[in-house]
Amino acid sequence: MNQTTMTAPAPAIPVRRGVLRRWPEWAPWAATLWALGYGLTALGWTLTGVGYPIDPADPNSAMALLGDVPADVGAPLFAAVALAAAGTGAVMARDRRGARAPRWWRRFAVGFGGTLAAVLLVVVPTTRLLALVGYLPVIVFRAPFDAEIRADVAAALGVDHVHQVVALVGGFLWAAATVAYARRTAGSCARCGRSDRTSRVATVRRWGRVAVYVAAAIPALYAATRWVWVAGVPMGMDEQQYAEARAGGSLWAGAWLASFALVGTVLTLGLVQGWGEVFPRWVPVLRGRRVPVGLAVAPASVVAVLATSGGLGLIKVGLAEDLIISAEWAAVGPALLWPLWGVTLGWGTLAYWLRRRGRCADCGAR
Repeated sequence: MNQTTMTAPAPAIPVRRGVLRRWPEWAPWAATLWALGYGLTALGWTLTGVGYPIDPADPNSAMALLGDVPADVGAPLFAAVALAAAGTGAVMARDRRGARAPRWWRRFAVGFGGTLAAVLLVVVPTTRLLALVGYLPVIVFRAPFDAEIRADVAAALGVDHVHQVVALVGGFLWAAATVAYARRTAGSCARCGRSDRTSRVATVRRWGRVAVYVAAAIPALYAATRWVWVAGVPMGMDEQQYAEARAGGSLWAGAWLASFALVGTVLTLGLVQGWGEVFPRWVPVLRGRRVPVGLAVAPASVVAVLATSGGLGLIKVGLAEDLIISAEWAAVGPALLWPLWGVTLGWGTLAYWLRRRGRCADCGAR
């Protein structure tokens, strides 16, 4: 007797239509529009000689990797690169050849987009942007009730901060656009990138825990030096400078950043702890619910980028002024580890995302 084996159809994967979940579709166009807008703005700096956001005469520009680039060089260079990026991005966004795209063009587009994203994320931002993020909580809570803080914030913020934020947004857009295009032209799923390269994913996840521990230790070391100063020990700091800082109260500003760094240490450890995936019982309202992946990945990615760029800027200053081998080693020394902090935090964040990404809503792969 013949028997027919009936196979139940595989359950359909719900198609999610959220804007963020469609990022492979709109990211190339968004990156193109960003490049066009930036390019036209830089062209305006070039033609008018007004508005260039980097001032080599500013003492704070010493910490900027691009701080020595004058307007007559930087403005036309930025305009040319951005307008070329706009043209490249438009081709990437309209290209529907997939894996049939010419190899030379794919290499150029991916290389150009990746390099541009790296420059915007790591080279343009400075330590000042990282410091602003560190002081943001105290600014938000105290500024409404303290006119002096509001005045200080208004005086400190300038066009250079706006420029760095714009560059940061552009860097993430170009990173997303390049990843989406690279996946599409390699024949992989544009959203999740799953392919037969499982060994790379396994390597990232295998070393993810180690990376998280390193990323958590570095800000804790920085915090320890600042709280030692507040406790009255001028470790690794000139005694006269220490006395002036203590009298002026600036040590407490460093202590605030130290406290924020310790909060960052705890949150970083959440990337490898159970409470980093499910809200613990002591969290009101949210207890027992799963932590949204983006709630951990987005801020960790921003901090990773800012720590890397800020650390490179401090290394530049340290080498130029021989601070690395001076008696004031504690003032600069822990910050020289920030590039390592940024890289390991980025690695740990990627491992966390790979662990929690689940089934892809587009291709169905796990």
